[in-house]
Amino acid sequence: MRIGMVLPEAPQYSETFFNYKIKCLKESGYDVTVFSGKRSKNKYFYKHIAAYPVYKNKKFRQSILFISVIIKTFVTSPYRSVKLAGKEIKDGSSFIGAVKILYMNAHIITHNLDWIHFGYATMSLNRENLAEVMNAKTGVSFRGYDINIYPLKNPGCYKKLWGKLDKVHSISDYLYSKALKLGLPGEIPYRKISPAVDTALFKFKSDPGSIKSPLRILTIGRLSWIKNLETAISAIKILKEGGTDVVYTIVGFGSEYERLKFAVYQSGLEENVIFSGKKDHKEITKIMNESDIYLQPSYQEGFCVSVLEAQASGLLCIVSDAGGLKENIIDGETGWIMPKRDPEAIAEKIREVMNLPEEKRKETAKRARIRVEKEFSLEDQKKKFSEFFKD
Repeated sequence: MRIGMVLPEAPQYSETFFNYKIKCLKESGYDVTVFSGKRSKNKYFYKHIAAYPVYKNKKFRQSILFISVIIKTFVTSPYRSVKLAGKEIKDGSSFIGAVKILYMNAHIITHNLDWIHFGYATMSLNRENLAEVMNAKTGVSFRGYDINIYPLKNPGCYKKLWGKLDKVHSISDYLYSKALKLGLPGEIPYRKISPAVDTALFKFKSDPGSIKSPLRILTIGRLSWIKNLETAISAIKILKEGGTDVVYTIVGFGSEYERLKFAVYQSGLEENVIFSGKKDHKEITKIMNESDIYLQPSYQEGFCVSVLEAQASGLLCIVSDAGGLKENIIDGETGWIMPKRDPEAIAEKIREVMNLPEEKRKETAKRARIRVEKEFSLEDQKKKFSEFFKD
C-alpha cells in the first residue's frame, strides 16, 4: 500500500510523533512518501519530495518556473491536471486560482498513491480535491493547532474538507469532539491513536519520586504563548519567595523567548530559570534523569508527547487542565492536573507533592511508567496505524 503523507516540512527533532508514525508504517510494510513544502539537505529514512518553490521577490524567475512546472505536469498527468483544475473552478476558484492550486500540488499529483494523508488538517487547504482526482483515499490527523487555534481565525476553513474525508485520526478524544463542533460529520470513520513513547530510550530513572535540593523542575516545548510559560515562571517566583530552593529548566526555543526572558528578569529569577534551547533526544533523556518534577502549564494541548516521555522517565508530572492533557494524566494516580491560569495553585501543588512521603511519590511514578508501557507503546501504535490504513 502506498501512502503519501503531506506535512509542512519533514518532521523536526521535536516532532517525535510523526517520526514514530512514519517508522511504524514502514515497518508494517507500507510504502511511505513524505510530501512537504520545504526542501532540505537532511538525510531521511523515508522518501521525501518537496514542493516547487515560490519566489516572492523574484517575479521573473517565478514566472518561468511556474510555466515550466504547469506544462510538465499537464504533459505527465494530463487527465489528473484537467480534472483537478475543473473541480477547483467548480468549487469557486478562478481559472488562474485553479492553475495556482495545480502548481501547489504538482509535486504530488504525478505520483500513484492509495492514500493521501494530511498530517495536519491545515495541510488539506487547497488540496481537498487532490485524492479524488488521483483515485486515492483521503485521511487526516487532528493536531492541537489545527482544531484549537486556526479555526478561530478562519471560521469554516474545513467545510470543504469534511465532504472529502474517508477516515479521521485524532491524537485525543478531546480534539475529535472539537472537530465535531466545527462541522465534521459524525459518520466518517474515526480512530484515536495517541502518541507513543520509546521506552527503551526513555528509561525509568534510578530514583523515581525523589526530591533533591535544589528542587529541579522541567518543561519541554516550543516557546509559544499557548504553552503558558509565564504562569509557570510566576509559580517559580512564589516558590522562591516561600523559601523553596528551586531550579526551573525550559527546553526549547520559539517566538516568545525574549518576552519570557524579560519576565524572568523582572521576577528576579535569573539564577532560578534556565533556558537551555533545543536538545536532541539523548540530551533530553539526561535532563529528565536529573529532574524531579515535570510541569506542563499550557493553555491548550492536543495531547503532549513530552508529558508521556516524562512519565516514562519517572518524573512527577503536574499539568494544566488543558484539552488532551486530561487524557494524558490520570489525576491523583499518575500525576496531578491543575487549573491552567493559577500560579498560586500550581505552586501549592508543587509544595504538596514535595511534602508527600517518598514512597507515595515513588508509587505515583511507577503507576505512570506502567501505564505508558501498557497504553502508549510503539508496538501498540504500530498496530493501530497499520489497521487504520487497511480498513
